[in-house]
Amino acid sequence: EIIRRIRIIKGRGFSMRKVRSDKKVKVLAGLTQDDHDKLQKLAISCEMTKTKLAEHIISLCLNSEDHVNWYQDTFNKNDKYRVVVHKTPEGIEYF
Repeated sequence: EIIRRIRIIKGRGFSMRKVRSDKKVKVLAGLTQDDHDKLQKLAISCEMTKTKLAEHIISLCLNSEDHVNWYQDTFNKNDKYRVVVHKTPEGIEYF
């Protein structure tokens, strides 16, 4: 689904600008030097950028029921905010 925004261009009137529905959002993670070195070596080994590899690793964890549950079991302090993971044919959903 594409959302359109109206934008005013000086001297030209209005124009419609498309906004991607699959637009990516930046997350700037602070890494230790050791983790950065490991990421860099693995990225070179896999012939991809560090950013692309980090994106794959994060996506893998967020879409793995085992990883999500491990993080919650380890770090969740309030059960009120615990995420319930449900498997669907398309992947997993959070509730």
